[in-house]
Amino acid sequence: MRVREDSQTGKKTSWGLLVGVSLISFSLLALEITLTRLLSVMLLYHYVFIVVSLALLGLGAGGIFVYLFRCNLTAEAPRYDVLAKSASLIALSIPLAVLIMVLVGYVEFLGNAILVYGVLLFVPFFFAGKLFAEVFRMFPAMSARIYGADLTGAALGSLGVIFLLDALGAINTSFLLGMVVGAAALLFASKLLGRSTRQVIASAGSLLLTVAILGANMLGAYLPDVPIVDVSPGKEMSLAISEPSSQGEIIESRWSAFGRTDLVKFNQRPGQMKLYVDGTAGSPMYQFTGNLGDPGEEVSRLKDTFPGYFPFFFLSPAEKQNALLIGPGGGRDIVMALMGGIEEITAVEVNADQIDIVRAYSEYNGGILTGFSNVRVVVDEGRNFLKRQQEQYDLIFLSLPVTQTSRSLEGYALTENFLFTTESISDYLEHLTDEGQLIVVSHDDFTTWKLLAVSLAALEEKGLSSQAAMERIYLLGLSTPGTYPLFVLKKTSLAPAEASILHEKMRQLGYAPTLSYFPQIKEKGMVNELLFDLSRGQITFDEVKRNLARNAGIDVSSVTDNRPFFYKIDIGLPSQVSLVLWLSVGLMLVVLAVPTLVWRRRPAGQKVQHPSKRPARPVVLRALFLFSMLGIGFMLIEISLIQKFMLFLGQPVLSLTIVLFSLLAGSGLGSLHSGRYAPETLTRKIVVFSLATMAITVVYASVLPVLFELLLGLALAVRSLVTAVLLFPLGFAMGHLFPLGMRWLKQGTAEDYIPWVWGVNGVGSVLGSVATIAIAMTAGFAQALLAGAGCYLLTALVFARPGERKSGRRR
Repeated sequence: MRVREDSQTGKKTSWGLLVGVSLISFSLLALEITLTRLLSVMLLYHYVFIVVSLALLGLGAGGIFVYLFRCNLTAEAPRYDVLAKSASLIALSIPLAVLIMVLVGYVEFLGNAILVYGVLLFVPFFFAGKLFAEVFRMFPAMSARIYGADLTGAALGSLGVIFLLDALGAINTSFLLGMVVGAAALLFASKLLGRSTRQVIASAGSLLLTVAILGANMLGAYLPDVPIVDVSPGKEMSLAISEPSSQGEIIESRWSAFGRTDLVKFNQRPGQMKLYVDGTAGSPMYQFTGNLGDPGEEVSRLKDTFPGYFPFFFLSPAEKQNALLIGPGGGRDIVMALMGGIEEITAVEVNADQIDIVRAYSEYNGGILTGFSNVRVVVDEGRNFLKRQQEQYDLIFLSLPVTQTSRSLEGYALTENFLFTTESISDYLEHLTDEGQLIVVSHDDFTTWKLLAVSLAALEEKGLSSQAAMERIYLLGLSTPGTYPLFVLKKTSLAPAEASILHEKMRQLGYAPTLSYFPQIKEKGMVNELLFDLSRGQITFDEVKRNLARNAGIDVSSVTDNRPFFYKIDIGLPSQVSLVLWLSVGLMLVVLAVPTLVWRRRPAGQKVQHPSKRPARPVVLRALFLFSMLGIGFMLIEISLIQKFMLFLGQPVLSLTIVLFSLLAGSGLGSLHSGRYAPETLTRKIVVFSLATMAITVVYASVLPVLFELLLGLALAVRSLVTAVLLFPLGFAMGHLFPLGMRWLKQGTAEDYIPWVWGVNGVGSVLGSVATIAIAMTAGFAQALLAGAGCYLLTALVFARPGERKSGRRR
């Protein structure tokens, strides 16, 4: 049975409302993604996590504000007056917040004031939360179509922002999104023509102002570039530029959805430039003649000064047939492979901008990507590419930088990758020839110990003890000042003679024996003492982990695809995650408790439009439970699925976009479909779709890994289509519940509580985001996915009470 149209809202009017809502949702979702890109340039990724979380809490705060301080509106004209004003405030606050945030970054004593950024970005999301709370309260009978428009706009925003970031960069994209909201404000105001000319003029003014800000900045006359130096003194690029001995200077910058890529030249070191992604993960590009016989001074020094070249000294002709280089960046790894005599080189780089810049500077770098027929470059995610190959390699080589940048909405999940997990080590070994070796240039001692932990765990799964596994591993330069540690895992054990040759070369190059490890070395003082004892079976790796935790305070537990937090140094939850988790829990308690106190103190006639039909408190309490579970559960499922599909689809940004679009588009159609159900069936439908969401999620948790293995070899376009098809049913089921809950409240004469439950849902979404990361870090993303399913199961149980299934009202 189809629900009748809101009596106060004509068909023509409703379309204007829905389009305006869709435009605002488009802008908000796109803004969330844009902010992660912008803030990742300015801040380290854990600060991005805090700032974005603080900003998104504004959505919930806006709803609570409406419930506590805004009166009900009944006439159509005042309704659109309120919406036009709120939309105008959002439109203006988006570019102004970004503008002030960037300018604050140049103020020395405010540059690292994380709370300032959080407060600034809180403002537009607060106005957005206020607007949506007003919309759902004013038009509860249209909640299915409104929520459908909301989700459809968000789905389009998840796609559109990728193109906008590639074309405009993060700052101009933010300004453009303010302009889109300004258009929505003018659309709302157009309903007031002939009744409130002042608001029409004000809305038109807000739109014109956002257009002016965007236009001025695109002409280069308004806003300086992102202040990476002043805001992030701990970032590599910041240090490189500010260091007097190097005198670094940015000579090229490129924005894309992946991030900002900068090329820095050094006036004191003309033989080397560096590429940075979001100011981190510095990758050198050397001045190379293109002649391997006379490569130039900087390149020649690599053989003796860079640990990554060490294994190339000992390769036989049979071990030089081919190599896979994952993440070559500026090309150092390619240069070494060429000098080492590798016949066929495949270089896989996830950041297309880096490849484009290296090609553009071929005259400087000797044409390493354009002038050598034996070098093939592929733009892809390394592990995803490897799993689709049948070929085996003599070498798999990686240089391991610390990313320190955020790739996802909540600022943590996609920061990690699948390059170093127990499963990835097994994949590398399977793709090595019998004499092949995995070579990793590590960033520091911590990542080297983590690599050792992951490798030992992977080899243990193959039936090898730690003693046997250590015969296949050697390490070079642990704690050696001014250099990077080297980690090498061979597919077979090193012979005693081979280990002796390696050890002697290590001494010739000036590395301290006690800071390195080679198997088959009998004397304890000739290698690292802890690793020597481990290789002899005198201690276990569990004892090594406890030793490092006690003496260095670091966590070197093994890492899996299910729990891929390779860079998690802290023992337990990182402080940033704990902070936001407890902040979200505290705020959730506040938004549940404070309105309840106001509820008790208000005169009865001020609580609802119709005091004679005042809802029973159990109805409101169940609604609060429903919308809190929807906020928490949706984010637990969404973020877990984004992470799981990242390995299947490849690039992090692609995974984020396709999973978001598929879930939101499916949810939008589910929301529209929910409007077909008759009022007396609402409670039953809430139970049905809660159980459906739970069941589909549980099936995904068990089936997806198997499907990924079967379908990974398909073309990217086909895998993207498979992703959309797989996620549509889940999104469709989830999309029913929010509008059904809104209509259930109206059916129970509790529509005045809609702003309150909207606020609870908003805070629940932030809590769900951080809870996903907390659960994933301690147990895994599969467990976080099942926790999301549990939220929907609890919802079904709460609404499955006998006598409540035929009506939303208390009998």
